[in-house]
Amino acid sequence: MADKNTRLKELRIESKLTQSQLAQYLGVDQNMITGLEDGSESLSISLIEKICNLFGCTDTYLLGEDDTYIPLNFAFRSNGIQTEDLEGIAAINKIAMNLRYMNRMLEDTQ
Repeated sequence: MADKNTRLKELRIESKLTQSQLAQYLGVDQNMITGLEDGSESLSISLIEKICNLFGCTDTYLLGEDDTYIPLNFAFRSNGIQTEDLEGIAAINKIAMNLRYMNRMLEDTQ
């Protein structure tokens, strides 16, 4: 299994986001993103939640404790991705992940 540093960088790159864009969304300095990706910084609970919502992954996947990941892909028509765009994507992903969870719970009861 990959570690959290590798996972964060992979998720960011697969989503075609720069460290600067991710830093703005998370409300941290770009150096913090570099530190998170190289392992010299630690993730707080609030950062874990925001990252998982943005990329549509579970905390166990992000932290390298699980390899199960069904991406919720998003695409943009321009390179001008703004923080507000990322916040909207995170909100939609959070709803989609909650729906997945509720569907699994319903399947388990049937």
